[in-house]
Amino acid sequence: MIHPLVASNLPHKLSLNPERFTAVRNAKPVALYTLRNATGVQVCICNYGAKIIQILLPDRNGKWLDVALGYDSLEALEAGAPSMGAFVGRYAGRIENARFTLEGQVHQLSVNNGPHCLHGGLRGSRFRVFEAQQLDAASVTMRYTFADGEEGFPGAMTVSLTYTLSDSNELMLDYQAEALDQITVANLTTHGYFNLDGEGAGSVLAHQVEIPADHYFAMQPDLIPSGEILSVFGSAHDLRRPTILNTVVGDGKPLDGFDDCFLIKRADYVSSEQPVLCARVSSTRSGIVMEAWSTEPTLQFYTGLKPQEALVGGPGKSGQIYRQQHGFCLEPQGYPNAPNLPQFPSAALHPGQPRTGRTVYRFGLLAA
Repeated sequence: MIHPLVASNLPHKLSLNPERFTAVRNAKPVALYTLRNATGVQVCICNYGAKIIQILLPDRNGKWLDVALGYDSLEALEAGAPSMGAFVGRYAGRIENARFTLEGQVHQLSVNNGPHCLHGGLRGSRFRVFEAQQLDAASVTMRYTFADGEEGFPGAMTVSLTYTLSDSNELMLDYQAEALDQITVANLTTHGYFNLDGEGAGSVLAHQVEIPADHYFAMQPDLIPSGEILSVFGSAHDLRRPTILNTVVGDGKPLDGFDDCFLIKRADYVSSEQPVLCARVSSTRSGIVMEAWSTEPTLQFYTGLKPQEALVGGPGKSGQIYRQQHGFCLEPQGYPNAPNLPQFPSAALHPGQPRTGRTVYRFGLLAA
């Protein structure tokens, strides 16, 4: 059970400077948008990549922490890890050999991860400026239209999303993809990096993780799904009970880290339009708990596999260089590599049949 955060005054010095994100890129204005709620929790989002830059909330002792990895200027953001905080499209995850066949036509995509296409290609949504409008103190909408042939994908497609920060400390993301002129494929996710001890606190392997999934996707050595879905029973991927990450990850442990996709359980009586629990993560150090809820059928859980490897770019907001396993990602999405695996639900998106989704990150405290 998550207990509510205790309201207190947010120290002004922790807030990012919006002027450091104000610029023009590709003739489009870039800005930082700040969401606030009645508890005092604050979330900053930049429309470059629709990226979550900062999440400020109090720990069990009332100390304010920034639990989202990110950067303190647009220049640092552009030079940094491209997926960090981003809204990912047109297709999240890897598409094998950067090609797929749709209605008999082969589409060759941009190659940016070995021979594969990752997270929409070389200049996917992670690198694009979204049109943005702040609706009120707690919500902002963003929109981007992919051109026909952009990164090799067929058809024009619009993505619209709304970030909302509730007074119950939920960061809600509602999104829709719509094919404008012809059939295409779509798989969308949000790619925030989190550390519940604070974004500059180092390793997250002392965090406790619970993922209520009975199955996960078998991966080839280059992290491409084979099409086989495996039971978690008896494996290090069994996170159905709360598991401290360093009991299964690290030297002499079963796993080097996580970059795995889980099939989320959804009871037959629960509508596909209703979010279900995908994961719960907590830190006994800060006392902060985070839950991910989503309408999506799968969850990519990422920590990184090489703990000493620095992420791309310079220092983060704390002044420290981020490394793999300094943050974790909870990425609800559709089936991985579905355009190449006919046994998976189709990723095809037809004109007039929008694809909608909702992901919710819920924050609170452990019981005292």
